[in-house]
Amino acid sequence: IEIIPDEVLAMPYMEKPINRDQIGLMAIDSLVPWDSMARVIDYFVDNLDMKEMGFTKTEPSFEGRPAFDPMSLLKLYLYGGRYDIRSSRKLEKACVVNIEVIWMMGGLKPDFRTIADFRKDNIDCLKKVFKEFIRRVTVDLKTGFVSIDGSKFRAQNAKDNNFTINKLDDRIQWLEGHITEYLRLMDLADKQEEKELSEVEADANGMLTKEVLEEKLQKAQERLDKYKGYREIMERDNLTQISLTDADARLMKSRNGYEVAYNVQTAVDSETHLIMDFLETNQVTDHGMLAPTLEEMKKEAGDTVIEAVADKGYDKNEDMVECLEKGIIPNVILPDGQDSYELEIPYEEATDADASSTKAEDLKKCLHAGVVPEAYKDVIQDMEVVEVRRMVSDETNEPKAEAKSPYGTEKEMKARAEEGYFVRDPERDVVYCPGGATLRHKCTKPNGATRYANKQACKGCPLRDKCIAGKGITTWKELDFSKDCLEKQAKWMKKEPEENGSDDEAGKPPKAGKKRRGHFEKRKIVKFKLHPNREKMAQRMCLSEHPFGTIKRGLGATHFNLRGKQKIRGEFALFAFGYNLARVENLLGFGRLIKVVRG
Repeated sequence: IEIIPDEVLAMPYMEKPINRDQIGLMAIDSLVPWDSMARVIDYFVDNLDMKEMGFTKTEPSFEGRPAFDPMSLLKLYLYGGRYDIRSSRKLEKACVVNIEVIWMMGGLKPDFRTIADFRKDNIDCLKKVFKEFIRRVTVDLKTGFVSIDGSKFRAQNAKDNNFTINKLDDRIQWLEGHITEYLRLMDLADKQEEKELSEVEADANGMLTKEVLEEKLQKAQERLDKYKGYREIMERDNLTQISLTDADARLMKSRNGYEVAYNVQTAVDSETHLIMDFLETNQVTDHGMLAPTLEEMKKEAGDTVIEAVADKGYDKNEDMVECLEKGIIPNVILPDGQDSYELEIPYEEATDADASSTKAEDLKKCLHAGVVPEAYKDVIQDMEVVEVRRMVSDETNEPKAEAKSPYGTEKEMKARAEEGYFVRDPERDVVYCPGGATLRHKCTKPNGATRYANKQACKGCPLRDKCIAGKGITTWKELDFSKDCLEKQAKWMKKEPEENGSDDEAGKPPKAGKKRRGHFEKRKIVKFKLHPNREKMAQRMCLSEHPFGTIKRGLGATHFNLRGKQKIRGEFALFAFGYNLARVENLLGFGRLIKVVRG
């Protein structure tokens, strides 16, 4: 039997590599696939009116060095938005190594500064491009209602460069303790010098030299002055947060914990799953964001009533009423055990209310007159005009005097707080607690009361077991103060005996603070029940979550490279364009997509 060597049985390679030194003739177009997205972007931008959209340098100048065609730079950014090439330096490299980009740019090789300047100068135009693409591709597509949702995108601002007033209070207290300790060590060093203790002996005893202590003291004092300056700015401008790198970014809670971010709202179509519109915000929650997100869409829809669905985070009565007045049906997911929302609006008599009209002004007239518009007959029930008795503030031409604390100085307020009271300082808008901490303004309640809290201070408070009902480490004290309330007695403190037979409770602020600033009046209001569509609400999760997941995972856009609300609006327009381009390719196919993008 003849044995054949393994070398003979081995299969040959598929083909021999091309000789790199070989000279060949070929067109760049032959290197780009016929169904490449670069061709779609190229055709789309070539059919845009760049001047009408507001782009700069749309007409060539005959003076100075020639500029790059803005069409070419726009194609570059749209391509980068689709394939996760976001930074100007990566786009610069793509113009050299990426065959599709070389074809699309016609061999132009702008540097990263030119690429970045184009985006900076035309940042407001990028959303117009996004809207124009939506207008063209939805001509032949059936659209339905929209789903509204928000998602957090990290900003270019580290958490260490974001401060709340409570965080500043903690750092200031920590630095003041260190400064006190440094001063004590410096006094000790001076005494050691008097005893002529050598540096070697001082080091052996674990003491720092006077020069090192002076350096540490100077740095701590500089940081202390800086933090106090931040706190003064926040108290003066009534800010809840301050971000040093990106002033518009805010600290928000997300699935990954707390991070400095933006809360971007999107409106996703139920039929095509395309992002129809978006709104960049720095609001920590979604409350009240339904009407603002749909404002531009409603203007484009004209007199057509649009319908939207949203999750429980958008549950705000005033926001839903505003939507109905503008011609938007809000299907907000109901709380557990509830089948409708009970809403009310002021009654306004209107003899010319047209229930058959879908114009925003007519819809508003009907609602305020107690008439159900025909467009809302399936969602509004039990509408009636009722008379109620409500408190009305006494309005005068003179400015209202603010409540003043009966204690003159901050020291007196803190001394009163140590007796077992929560004392409010109306000038600084803070509350001093019996534990020696300062509670800061957290939020304003719908009834006008101000809520104060200090999560960090409650963790190590010596009175925690008395003051806080919950024993968990995550609980903390929250207090609501009305505008005229100046102090509250701690519930755990025994009330002091009455003096001289006074009927006033011990610890109550002066009677002037309890003076009523209004009177009761009878008014007519319109009450009705809003019944959201349950079938449409059931589709919400399948609509809103998918685009955000694709943008963050598929396109790698988990954070913003730019800073400021205006700039991140343009950057998110590139994210949304990239998602919509991939989605439309699946819906229409390459052949139809090429036709519709030409407009």
